[in-house]
Amino acid sequence: MTTTGPRTTGRTAGQAAVLPTCRQLQVLSGVARGYKNVEIAGHLHVARPTVQRHVDRLGKSLGTSERARMVAIGYERGWLARLSPEPREWVVLTGRCQDVLRLIAEGKSNEEIADGLHLSVNTVKSHVRRILDVLQARHRAHAVALAYQHGHLRRRPDPHPAHPVPAARAA
Repeated sequence: MTTTGPRTTGRTAGQAAVLPTCRQLQVLSGVARGYKNVEIAGHLHVARPTVQRHVDRLGKSLGTSERARMVAIGYERGWLARLSPEPREWVVLTGRCQDVLRLIAEGKSNEEIADGLHLSVNTVKSHVRRILDVLQARHRAHAVALAYQHGHLRRRPDPHPAHPVPAARAA
């Protein structure tokens, strides 16, 4: 039997952790690498609309339509842990660029970032351009992936891990 949608762990409905399909992980990896849908389709030998359907289904199961957020979730849940880091020289991001990058990883739009940081939208756009330039990223989702790969963003523990780690016994 093949499944076309994401799988879930055997938890109650309120705690179900999404487990993406193999193909969804391949597509998400392509997004994290900075590829466009047409490039991902070429690598996977599928049609471009098929790539978009995989992105849409994964996004729906994760509760976001923002690719940058999907990539962040992929790193936070360990799905992209095997994706080798892209070679980049170490760069320093300003505190404000780090703030903007963190909010991009949360799936925020430029307008939401501007509201949250009390900046103008044009200032946020300037910070986003700087982040993309400094990290040599093709788009926001690629910037998030590079930020996780090179330590600008750190993996947070999943509040609902698929396989809980048992508590250590007292000696």
